[in-house]
Amino acid sequence: MVVKNKYKEIDVFNLVDMFSAKVKSGLDLSYKKETLKNIREIKNFTDELKAECGIYYFIQEGFIKYIGRALPTVGLRSRILNQINAFGDENWDKVIRADNTEIAVFIFNDLEQWYFISALEHYLIEKLERPIFNKRC
Repeated sequence: MVVKNKYKEIDVFNLVDMFSAKVKSGLDLSYKKETLKNIREIKNFTDELKAECGIYYFIQEGFIKYIGRALPTVGLRSRILNQINAFGDENWDKVIRADNTEIAVFIFNDLEQWYFISALEHYLIEKLERPIFNKRC
């Protein structure tokens, strides 16, 4: 198994800031984060994201494990629920079964900026040297 560099959440924040600075007017983003335990028990987190679009990522023990995107046609709620129920890979199962795994999202508040979602996803994946569960970009 290839050992991946281990990046922390602060690395994601720094890269989002750098990416946003490259966009002349900046991106209108908001941020939320919750543990998988709370997402499963309370469901407020995903209910609030029903129609939102943006970037989401999984954090386990402080390290970024996966970065994904949700375009307006699908929404963050659907993408996150699909990911946390995608059992079948032994290593991924460990991530989505751990109650302390966190999911963070950057929500694109201005839907006219939706076309930057894919660019930001690709940028983060490449700059973080492909988190372990990002197999394509």
